Amino acid sequence: MINCKAKGSRLELKSMKLLQASGYQCIKSAASLGVFDIIATNRLGIRCLQVKANNWPGPSERENMKEAARSLPVNATIECWRWDDNARQPLIKHIDEFK
Repeated sequence: MINCKAKGSRLELKSMKLLQASGYQCIKSAASLGVFDIIATNRLGIRCLQVKANNWPGPSERENMKEAARSLPVNATIECWRWDDNARQPLIKHIDEFK
């Protein structure tokens, strides 16, 4: 039996390590109850991430992300990171890439 919460936390930490290696400062949402799992910043901008395992976020979740994006600065990007099982790198889509 897979502990989904633990798997999600592992993937969020894995994502943060990738971002930090690229020079980002990262903040993880407490208990991942917010719209975004990770907020990453550097001097060029802000990246707001939703991290998923094996699936993209559903329509209502994507709509919540778009709604939250309306109050963010213009240099913020909204991204979905999907980690497929055994993947070494995530698949990354910007929120506007979803139809």
